[in-house]
Amino acid sequence: MTTTDTNLEDVTGVVVLAADGSTAFLDDAAETWIDELGGRGPVPPVVNAVAVRARAVATARRVADARVRAESGRWLTVRGSALADGPGAQVAVMIEPARPHELAPLVADAYGLTEREREVTHHVARGLCTHAIAARLYMSPWTVQDHLKAIFEKVGVTTRGELVAHVFFQQHVPEL
Repeated sequence: MTTTDTNLEDVTGVVVLAADGSTAFLDDAAETWIDELGGRGPVPPVVNAVAVRARAVATARRVADARVRAESGRWLTVRGSALADGPGAQVAVMIEPARPHELAPLVADAYGLTEREREVTHHVARGLCTHAIAARLYMSPWTVQDHLKAIFEKVGVTTRGELVAHVFFQQHVPEL
């Protein structure tokens, strides 16, 4: 399967790695995603790193994950979960397109938004007006406007619509 064979926007690929890092199972979607990640060797370094982390947190029943930008420019989420406890466990790794809500914190970090600016941006994305944002965050509408001015300047936009598109959706568009 190749990226031209099907729309992969909602397809999750699965790869199972043995304790030695070899591939025990690989489905077609995972193979496509691994190709997009520049699959050098058996699996890309990010997949191995997630597998190692998954084994380390297995006793706490936690999932290891990472966001990575593929060679195509598309952001992917790589999640791993050990299938048993211990260093010899196989790890199931899922690879899928990253969702906007998963990328928003990364984008906010990249633009240097403060915690309060992130909260304002979150409410703007939900479609709230200035007064509603002010009421929810226990601040004056003028303070919300001041935060919006700072956010617009940091992100390089001039409207709320541009802000939402830039922070939540533009990162999904592969670079041409």
